[in-house]
Amino acid sequence: MRKIWITCGWVLSVTGVVLVVMMGLAWLGGGETFKMISTIAMGCLFILLGWNLIARGRSFPAYVPHDGSEAARGDQAVAHRMIIQAIWIGGLIVLVVALVIGLLMFLVNPWEKP
Repeated sequence: MRKIWITCGWVLSVTGVVLVVMMGLAWLGGGETFKMISTIAMGCLFILLGWNLIARGRSFPAYVPHDGSEAARGDQAVAHRMIIQAIWIGGLIVLVVALVIGLLMFLVNPWEKP
């Protein structure tokens, strides 16, 4: 369980860093200030949540059961479920962020002058 928390924290932190860098570059390239700042704030939130998961994972005690024990099989099953859930949740987060950014790009015409 400890390794899963730490791994998920690193994935979330790296995703936040990539989001902050990409939106910072988009802001420098002429993106709207409000949209870029809100997305950068969301990336910073991802980074903070990732570090929180890493800290919690490191605080768990190391547990090493025997390979043939029932506890080891239970831990492996739970770990497998958590990894699958993390992949699905991460995929959904990336999909939603891409969908929102894509819709904003198509619905807001920056060349149109009011």
